[in-house]
Amino acid sequence: MDHSFKEGDSVQVVDREATADDAKSGLFYNHYRNLTGVVQKPYETTEEIAVIVDEPSLSDAISTRHGEIRAAMKAKWLDGLSEEARGRLTDAEKDFRLNYSILIAPADLRLIDPTARMTSAVEKPIAAETHAVEAPKRKTSAEIDAEEEAYRLSRQASEE
Repeated sequence: MDHSFKEGDSVQVVDREATADDAKSGLFYNHYRNLTGVVQKPYETTEEIAVIVDEPSLSDAISTRHGEIRAAMKAKWLDGLSEEARGRLTDAEKDFRLNYSILIAPADLRLIDPTARMTSAVEKPIAAETHAVEAPKRKTSAEIDAEEEAYRLSRQASEE
């Protein structure tokens, strides 16, 4: 490894063009350029580093998509809970966080000052809060019963 990165290091992805070798390895893409984050885990045997990206450093398009995915996953998670379980959750427990992580070669990272990383987080609001996704409609018992009956009748007709 070019540098010995360790868990918790504040890093920034270098600003360079992706090459054909990058496409083969899958460790660098143009949309990674200048992202900031924190080292989650360095894999020294494979010379790869997992980085949790600071959401404010994402481009607007990727940040929007990430926010939409997070909102959909949160809605699906909450929908899977009973009314009683949902009611017992505190606001902090309902705060569904979804990390944006990348796997990258250590040569494409540089250490940065952690305070500089935090400053950039204040400058650009996280897009997830601005993009709400409507929770999917829950089926009623009557709708479920009707679907089961229709399926049972179709199975019965195909067996005859």
